[in-house]
Amino acid sequence: MPFDVRKILEQLETGTPAEAGVPAWQQESWADADGFAAALATAHVGRGAPLKSRVGQQYDFFHDVVVRHGSSDRIALRCYDRRSGWQVLSYRTLQEQAARRATEWARQGVKPGAKVCLLYSVGSELLISLAAALGLGACISYLPPQGKRFIARRLALLQPEHIATEPHQVLLVEGFEKQMLQNGGQASPAFTSHTYKPEEPVGLLFSPLVEPAGTPVLLTAEDAWRGALVDGMLTFGLSPGEHLAAPGYHPLQHLPAFLFTTLLRGATYLHLELQDIEANPALLTQHPVRALGVSPALRDVLLRTRTPLKNVAHWFRNPEEPIDWQGWRAWVQQCGLSAVPSSNALVDPAAGGTVLCSPRRVRDVHTEAPPAPGRSWALRDVNMSGQEAPGDLGVFTLLPDKERPPGYLVLTRAYGVYHYGGPRTARREGRVYPAAEVAEVVSGLPFVRGAIVLPAPTGGVAGHYRYVLLVFTGTQSLNAGAWLQEIRRRIELQMGAEHLPDRTDFIPLYPRKEEGALDEAWCQTQYLTGALHRKSTDPLFQALTSLRSHLLEKKDGPGV
Repeated sequence: MPFDVRKILEQLETGTPAEAGVPAWQQESWADADGFAAALATAHVGRGAPLKSRVGQQYDFFHDVVVRHGSSDRIALRCYDRRSGWQVLSYRTLQEQAARRATEWARQGVKPGAKVCLLYSVGSELLISLAAALGLGACISYLPPQGKRFIARRLALLQPEHIATEPHQVLLVEGFEKQMLQNGGQASPAFTSHTYKPEEPVGLLFSPLVEPAGTPVLLTAEDAWRGALVDGMLTFGLSPGEHLAAPGYHPLQHLPAFLFTTLLRGATYLHLELQDIEANPALLTQHPVRALGVSPALRDVLLRTRTPLKNVAHWFRNPEEPIDWQGWRAWVQQCGLSAVPSSNALVDPAAGGTVLCSPRRVRDVHTEAPPAPGRSWALRDVNMSGQEAPGDLGVFTLLPDKERPPGYLVLTRAYGVYHYGGPRTARREGRVYPAAEVAEVVSGLPFVRGAIVLPAPTGGVAGHYRYVLLVFTGTQSLNAGAWLQEIRRRIELQMGAEHLPDRTDFIPLYPRKEEGALDEAWCQTQYLTGALHRKSTDPLFQALTSLRSHLLEKKDGPGV
């Protein structure tokens, strides 16, 4: 079916939908995803250099995201370094350095389809290595350099043929030193960019939306390219040279999708760390931002510092984050954004970009989140039977779903309007909390006789959970301050600060075990019903715990 992209863009820019609910063109795009993508690709080129990719046939990422813009002076990346200030990477420099790096890597054995893990903080090195890997047709994985145990487990699952990182990160890749690529940057460019087939893997990503935590998930070239096309033109409305920024957004969920989106459009990815914004909020106002992703953490920083945002053309939030209605309204008013369009945008890295998004419009904070344009999807039974949802509430499922992870979020439909309804199971802002990994890290501490992380509902916003770390300590005298400090240090070192639990409780008992492992169901029931608290102060259970201490500690040593 024909799509008038010019009218669609006009409607999105003015923020005045032609009808209530989901526009007709968006509903048609769900039914004819191929035709919609082809229409967008034609409009995307405009008067610029032609694309080498062909919708549904082939995808040359290196050409479309780098080479097409390499002759211009536009900036691909602008990031802030607290020691040296603003750093920029132009498309011209990106093309030159990525071509040299790809040539070097080809000589080191990187071939089409090879698994290449990119282990970088966001910056020029990440973009150059990403472009080089795409040029060689590699299957990329991305990991931020955080937590030695966190990295080691994921590398063991991935088993990459090559790892690209900076020399000072060598301790994080212990056991994989031979897979590290050398980046001299001196080779003369001599390679032909790879063309991916639609179903060819362009990524194996550690999506935090997938259970169990740490599972690498396939990203096809088709999904990556189409996701970047739709997000660049429609979700964020980027034009060449404009900025997309999302300080504090989860890197494993939003990268490389945000990078593909900005690079395909010839736009600029603006990167700032939350700590730097807190120290100097004016950093966020120094460049005009076309689309700003706002997390609750960024919102609170800007509220505390009373920072006006006159340089923002559109802001968006993740609908999976709990809605603090009062906080959001206060922030919008205080920062002067009452007349600025906003939207909800949920990004799935394994789908290549935004899967749920509301149109850009000036209005109050809301829960509206219809499926993104150009997505084929279904509403499935919440019982996960596989059948279609019998009513207007079900599990949002991308199609085809054979090779995809099972859906997890509930979508509701009322009078033609779609709303985010929360996750089916306990999650932290939609992401899977690596409870088993955190418990394993804490279990190694000398004062711990057992550890488990349990989700507990907050009683507030639907689908919002807190993660409670239960630490069983036996008969030891409580030393909460020192123990909490040691637990925090251990988790930050081994897993990264983002995986700190919301609460830690010390239980002066021994946990029940089955075949050497903690009985999770027993722990959860005992904790949520208050039984653990009652037992910890009951003289009878204190005596039994003391007896167990004599039997276990003396005979086999702590922690048995």
